[in-house]
Parts: sequence; structure tokens; C-alpha cells
Amino acid sequence: MPDPALVRSLGELHLRRIDLADEVRVVNPSGYIGAATRREIAYAESLGKRVTYLHGPSTKDG
Repeated sequence: MPDPALVRSLGELHLRRIDLADEVRVVNPSGYIGAATRREIAYAESLGKRVTYLHGPSTKDG
């Protein structure tokens, strides 16, 4: 199991990369979007970033 501090650091790194981005491109095979990615999408949208998807989001995400 990964170190919880490392997991938090990597999550924070993703948010900083979103801060720097002009657009967020979601690579989501088969339309699946997990919980962490949904949080990152919400964060990007809260900043007014454009969010695009490789595949449309699935209606059965859990």
C-alpha cells in the first residue's frame, strides 16, 4: 500500500499542474472517471479551466 503522505503529495501535484494549465484533457478509457479524477475535474472547472474528454463520461461511473 502506498504511503499516505506520498498519495497526498501526488494529489497536490496534480492540482498545481491544473493551476498551470490552459485546458485539462481527461484521458478516460471507455468513459470511466474515478473519484480522484472527478475531484480534479471539479477543481479545474472551479478555476474556469476548459475540460475536454478523450471519451464522453460514462453514465455508470461509481
